[in-house]
Amino acid sequence: MDSSKPVCATYLSRKCKDEDSKMVISKRARFHAKYYQQNFSMPDSIIFYVAKNPKTAELYLKMVKTCKYFFVKNPIIIIPNLFTYGGKWSNGPVTLNFTKYNCKYWITDEICASAPGLVNRIIFSPIIPKLHRCDAKSLSLSHQIISYHDLSFIISSAERIRFNNVVVKHADGSDVPLEDIVAIAVKVYEISDTKPTIAQKTMKELSKLSHFLKLDDFTLDNVSEAFDINAFYSYMKKNRHTKFYISFFPQPSDAFKNRLETIVDEILETKRFNYKPPVIYFTGLDFEKYRKLCQIYHSH
Repeated sequence: MDSSKPVCATYLSRKCKDEDSKMVISKRARFHAKYYQQNFSMPDSIIFYVAKNPKTAELYLKMVKTCKYFFVKNPIIIIPNLFTYGGKWSNGPVTLNFTKYNCKYWITDEICASAPGLVNRIIFSPIIPKLHRCDAKSLSLSHQIISYHDLSFIISSAERIRFNNVVVKHADGSDVPLEDIVAIAVKVYEISDTKPTIAQKTMKELSKLSHFLKLDDFTLDNVSEAFDINAFYSYMKKNRHTKFYISFFPQPSDAFKNRLETIVDEILETKRFNYKPPVIYFTGLDFEKYRKLCQIYHSH
């Protein structure tokens, strides 16, 4: 088997054909648990520890290709890209049945999960116990409810996060505010959330996170009036790194809208920027002002 290809495709489906035809498809219906006794140059205790504690997915794949012992002692399927739409999981063309095999799964690159139309939309809880580790760099979730416990397992390595109509729940059923989600996404540099849970303290708490200060892009849609616009304004004037796009819905009160108008006018009147100018949108904002805001946003 080509060393650049994961063994999971062969293990999961003998009918799956690699697009570049370099993968040799196994004719065996299952992986046999027996293996020949190996004479390793290191003590058995060390070899057993290595088998149980692979540092990276690449190292694990090299080990199992070298000797079946490592898979038998620690059966893990490597999944580069985990996808689902409507609750049916797959890795590219390979359909995944997480209950079929007595093994763990290791996600390495991307998770893209959507559950529109499902009654409870809780799709991760059944599979989390089957995951050995998640190193996904990209996390895209849409139309679902996910527990904070489950999210903490799949978000820690994410560099790009996109939430579309996603609700994160604590064990007591309460909604998890945006700042608590960002707090556990320690490697993130790009966030988009179309329906964030905002509290009065959200902006102040976000500004305390060291990795929040390093974000490249931060997009929030359908933000409620609970957002502390004055705290954001104070942060905005010092922000030299993050590009903010924030839209408010439903339509804010007149007092809140007037404050937004004042900030927008100040941005438009500024000749030279020593901060990253954001885009701020709300119902009632003059289209020409919005267009100019976008021009400034994209040019800085």
